[in-house]
Amino acid sequence: MLLVDRDLAVGEFVCPPEGWRWRDEYDIGAGFHVVYPWTPVHIARRAMPGTVATPNHAVLYPPRLRFHRRHLCGEGDHCLFVVLSSALRDELVPECGGPVRLRDPVLPPALWLGQRLLAEYLRRPDHDPVLGSHIAREVVRRTLVPRLDAAAATAGGGAVEHTQELMAAGTERLLPLERLAREAHYSPFHLLRAFHARTGYTVHQYHLQLRLRRSVDLVLAGMPLADVAFGLGFRGRSHFPARFRRAFGWTPSAVREAVGDGAVAALVGDLIA
Repeated sequence: MLLVDRDLAVGEFVCPPEGWRWRDEYDIGAGFHVVYPWTPVHIARRAMPGTVATPNHAVLYPPRLRFHRRHLCGEGDHCLFVVLSSALRDELVPECGGPVRLRDPVLPPALWLGQRLLAEYLRRPDHDPVLGSHIAREVVRRTLVPRLDAAAATAGGGAVEHTQELMAAGTERLLPLERLAREAHYSPFHLLRAFHARTGYTVHQYHLQLRLRRSVDLVLAGMPLADVAFGLGFRGRSHFPARFRRAFGWTPSAVREAVGDGAVAALVGDLIA
């Protein structure tokens, strides 16, 4: 756990591919959970459609929901989670207990980077818990703002889910649309329509965001930017920083320096402003 107050708790979850938690179905526990995946994982939630959880969306778990996970890459399951108190849940997710179910929210790039750097801030021994709580609450509030039709979450059924898995397994290169459609047993036209309806992204946008969000971990780990760009399939040294800045509003070097200098709280505040 990284932070606990009366309204919410923030934690980081890690389960390596060889971990024992892949075998069985589990109960999410008390409290409404908002989960921010950092690695792609297949999640089967009881009485809900299966989903490929990637950094492009938050994943919502009502209290006591049972689920089963299946890993899709060599990194296992790594995510940030926020557990809401009953009062905060009623404020932010008033339909939680009713007939309307929220669709797993699309995470814009700046909001995704904000929650990722929130974890970096809360890990610091000198972090301000009051400021951290304020930022966490604002991140969750902005995550849950969209009130999207849950019926769209089933668009395309297994075809979209299979396409997401293919992209999650090969982040560095986007497979040709014709192959994605053939693998999904859909026509290219119908796959594109169903994919956008279900995920909120075009196929190209979805894959680009997977690469950019994967790059954040590598940037924060200190990997040379040229190696990050090459490993994730960006063309040349200048293409990656330009794409990164266009998406997040900051260059990779600026993000790395802010975290290293302890200025990450100011950066997160700017991202979610």
